[in-house]
Amino acid sequence: MRWFDAHNHLQDPRLGADPLGGVSAASRAGVVAMVVNGTCEGDWPAVRRLAALCPSVVPAFGLHPWRVSGRSGRWREALTACLDQTPGAVLGEVGLDRWILDQPRDRCLELGTGPDGPASLEVQRAVLDEQLDLAAERGLPVTVHCLKAWGALLECLRSRPRLPRGFLLHSFGGPAELVGECVGLGAWFSISGHSLHPRKASQAAVLRAIPRDRLLIETDAPDQLPPPEWVSHPATDAQGHPVNHPANLGRIAEGVAGLLGMPIEELAARCEANWVRFFGAAPPEEPVNRAPSGSAAVAAAVRAIDPAGSCSDHRSRPGPAPDGSR
Repeated sequence: MRWFDAHNHLQDPRLGADPLGGVSAASRAGVVAMVVNGTCEGDWPAVRRLAALCPSVVPAFGLHPWRVSGRSGRWREALTACLDQTPGAVLGEVGLDRWILDQPRDRCLELGTGPDGPASLEVQRAVLDEQLDLAAERGLPVTVHCLKAWGALLECLRSRPRLPRGFLLHSFGGPAELVGECVGLGAWFSISGHSLHPRKASQAAVLRAIPRDRLLIETDAPDQLPPPEWVSHPATDAQGHPVNHPANLGRIAEGVAGLLGMPIEELAARCEANWVRFFGAAPPEEPVNRAPSGSAAVAAAVRAIDPAGSCSDHRSRPGPAPDGSR
C-alpha cells in the first residue's frame, strides 16, 4: 500500500542531521510522498533545500501562530520569495492558537515563541489574514493549525471569500458540530497518530463524521508521537527523548483505519485520491533523493544557516502541547 504524509516537519533538528535518510526510511515503509511544513523564516530555507533534493517532498511555507511574535519586518516578502522560487510549494503551517497565550513565559520560550512571548490572538489573526490572502491570490491549498481558537478561526473564514483550493485542518481535534460548517467553508481534515491515545477515545465519533472524500492522514513528525503499539519506527532526539518519525505513517494508518471502521486498503486508496485532489499533483512513482543520504554534505545542504538560531531549534525541548505538538 502507498501512504501519503499530509503534514510533517522533516527539517526539525530533533529528527537528526540526515533528513534525506528519513525520507528513505519512510519510503521503505511505504510512504510515497510527504508535505514538509516550514513554520518561520528561520526554517523555510531548510524546507526549500530538502524539496530540491527529494522529489517526494512537497514543500510548504507559512508563519505558525507560535512564531508570529518573532517575525521580521520583511516576513511577507520572504514568504512570497519562497513561494515564487520553489516549484510546487503550498502554504502552511498557519493558523490561530489561544492555548499558547495561557502558558508561562518559560514554557513559551521552550515552544519557540521568541523572547517577547506569543503574539496576541488579534495579531495572530492579522498575520493569518495576510497569509490567506496570498493563498487566495495564488490559488494555493493551505494547512491550518487551530488550538482552542475555533470561534476565532471560523469568524476569520466566514469573513472572507472561500479559498479557491480550500484548507486542511491538520491533526483535527475540533468538536463534532464544527465538521459540517468547516466542510461548507472548504475544509479538509487530516488525522494523526495522536488520535490513537486512549485519552482521545471520545473523539472517535467526531473523526468518523469526517466525509471520506475530505480525509487525509499525517504524522506531524517529530511531534504527536502515537502510543507505543502504533510505532513501527522508534526514534529519539539528541537528548534521548522519543520523537515521531514519518516512517510510522503506515502503522498509524492501521490504527486510524480501526478507529474509523474502514478496511486498511480502502483508507489507503481514499487518502491517495484525496491527496491528489487537495495538493493538486500526483507524487513520483519512486521517491528518489538527488544526493546520497548519510553524508555530511547532504546535512549541510539541507540545514538552514540561521545565526540567530533556527526557530525549529527551539522545539528541541520536551513537553508537548495539548494536541501533542511541542
